[in-house]
Amino acid sequence: RWPELCRRTARFARLASEWNQHLDLTAAAGPDEIAEILVADALVLARHELVHEGERLLDVGSGAGGPALALAILREDLEVSLLEPKGKRVAFLRTVIGTLGLAPRVRAHEGRVEPKKPALPPHVAAATPSFDVSCARATFEPKVWADVGLALAPATLVLLATEAVPDGHAVTASVRYALPLRGSRREIARLGRRA
Repeated sequence: RWPELCRRTARFARLASEWNQHLDLTAAAGPDEIAEILVADALVLARHELVHEGERLLDVGSGAGGPALALAILREDLEVSLLEPKGKRVAFLRTVIGTLGLAPRVRAHEGRVEPKKPALPPHVAAATPSFDVSCARATFEPKVWADVGLALAPATLVLLATEAVPDGHAVTASVRYALPLRGSRREIARLGRRA
């Protein structure tokens, strides 16, 4: 099982590297950086205290697919919906999903979420009417994302670099770690609504 997961994750990184030569997927400057951007956070998110068994996850602003698409490769028990506003990136995500045989439990949708009135785009809500957990990386400031994410699902994952966990929410799990290449400190917190 582990060799197959490694093979599929490496194929995802190779596809990203190939597409990145012609399309602005990521600012990463080489295969090692691409792998770190796509996979490092996903390895932490794969922990069951952050993303529970069998959850339906919504990733907002998916970009090149990190970390949610890599998480879907690592955790076959999850249903993952990727939401990305740029059509060319959605085409890339759908190519990876098809190439790696991740459909139908992984879907890519074109669309966006507005922070002032957070709601699922109608076509996403029609495909998956509710989610258990939401996440976004570098799409919104963590404080903004905490409220937006909790408007979309009962739990949300906040990926933090130097920021503190946003106040006013229940922290149900938190993991601190460092990125392998850059050594940058990170934290992922799972937040819920306060009772």
